[in-house]
Amino acid sequence: MAHPEFSFDCDVNQFPSLTWNHLHINRGHLQAEATAPVGREAAASLRLPDGVVFEQKLLSDLPPELLDIQTGMGAEFDSQFDGAMEKLECRADVYRIGEGLQVADPVRVAVEVEDGIFDSVIVAGKGSESSFIFEFAASTGGGTVGNRIRIVACAGSRVDISIVNLLDGKTVHFDSVGASLKDQAVVKMTELQLGGSRVYSGSLYELSGAGSQFDGRLAYLMDKDRSLDVNYVARQTGRESSSSMKVDGVVSDEAQKTWRGTIDFVKGARDAKGDEQEDVLLLSPSAVNKSLPVILCGEEAVDGRHGSSIGRLGSDILFYMQSRGIDAVSAKKIMVKSKVSSVSRFIPDADVVERINRHLEGAFE
Repeated sequence: MAHPEFSFDCDVNQFPSLTWNHLHINRGHLQAEATAPVGREAAASLRLPDGVVFEQKLLSDLPPELLDIQTGMGAEFDSQFDGAMEKLECRADVYRIGEGLQVADPVRVAVEVEDGIFDSVIVAGKGSESSFIFEFAASTGGGTVGNRIRIVACAGSRVDISIVNLLDGKTVHFDSVGASLKDQAVVKMTELQLGGSRVYSGSLYELSGAGSQFDGRLAYLMDKDRSLDVNYVARQTGRESSSSMKVDGVVSDEAQKTWRGTIDFVKGARDAKGDEQEDVLLLSPSAVNKSLPVILCGEEAVDGRHGSSIGRLGSDILFYMQSRGIDAVSAKKIMVKSKVSSVSRFIPDADVVERINRHLEGAFE
């Protein structure tokens, strides 16, 4: 039986403050086809710890405060994603964590579908603590696997999210995240983009609550002729809110990578802080890297820092390693693993970390 299909054709990851068009960095473009997964059971395994309420709802049944959350890949993407959800008759996966509930074990979502889109909604009650791991690992033969996550972090709550992309090199993959942070809420994001052919990642964090906090970490490996397009935006309107983004990645062969990082201090966000840093290792003269860290200031009483470091594996380092019996391929492998492990160590599941390590081993075969 054929699955219903839907085509995505839209601009994504729009940079909040446009720069020169000839740099081709203001936005990306997603063009892909997706099909409906054959139900949650066939598409992904779900491990749900005690205390987390799980239900599946049509978009029309979600409350307005959830529908109004925009994700990082943009309004045009969200509109097309909603259209796909309705046409494919997909339901959103809704996770609710009760007020004051401390959930010790992470919610684990392991997606192994060959083709399909997923919509996840997380509502963290006041003072609650929870963590989620979304892992994508499948051989699709050229399909599209996409994921949207919307988060409401109520006052004093803490939500830790891990996204792990271990898909094969033919897959089109996207992750689009949107979060609303209330007073003293904390959202932490750990993201590893290690698979896929064309990969898109967009995150928008609305820090409207006083003292709200976002901490993001991203590691990526782009090799062969693969591409990665990333857009991180922390929009801070809450007093004494804080955001940080730490990005570590490797680009080699003919691969391309674009990273946009924006900290937006909106007027009224007095005493807010923000810091964004990227460290890129280029392993090929043919690799294309574009980095755009930006701070927007509509409020004067803020503390913002940003930067991007781009380097190559120098001949002195290679010579040093070779003098100790480490060949060039092994040296590159060590550097890549170092970059990735600086982020993967924050994932609260040893089995997932082991699969990440095995995936990296396979990347060098």
